[in-house]
Amino acid sequence: MAFFVLILVAYLIGSIPTGYLFTKAILNVDIRDYGSGNVGATNVARKLGFKMGAAVALIDIFKGFLPVMIGRNILYDSPEYLIFIIGFFAIIGHDWSVFLKFDGGKGVATTFGVILGLNFISFLILAIIWLSIAFTIKIVSLASIIGIGSLPISIWFLTGSGIETFMAFLLFLFVLYTHRENIKRLLKGEEKPISLGSSKEK
Repeated sequence: MAFFVLILVAYLIGSIPTGYLFTKAILNVDIRDYGSGNVGATNVARKLGFKMGAAVALIDIFKGFLPVMIGRNILYDSPEYLIFIIGFFAIIGHDWSVFLKFDGGKGVATTFGVILGLNFISFLILAIIWLSIAFTIKIVSLASIIGIGSLPISIWFLTGSGIETFMAFLLFLFVLYTHRENIKRLLKGEEKPISLGSSKEK
């Protein structure tokens, strides 16, 4: 019973639409009407600037981290894959928020938070890859796809667990699905770079 309650809690925490709330509070606009139409940190950065985008990203990371930590403390003697599932539901909440009529973001920052709670070394590998690509090529979607694509490999080498590796692969599939339009633009060479650290759009 506790496991199912934790799944619900994780989904509700993940559903908190940080980017939507920030832009609504500061500019009284719906971020979904701008840029990519996404409520995630990248689109917020385009509208409000890097600092606000970073703030949204940090909160979205925490949305993934918190349910995993709660799950670890309550289900301390349970298999690791159950904690993975709890994290999954935080990502699902972010991507399909009950507070936005099942609209949402792409789940990258929340996935970062889940991995931070599950395996710190995998998180470091993911963060290094993401930052390296995002700050050089400046295409956040590519950084996200390649970074999270590293998870099944790092989880396998660090844990040797087939089921955890499979769940990391599912996370990667989630990201491929939520970035399907970005992938089309990448293949056409039409994906727009974003200058991290730049001011907001005029």
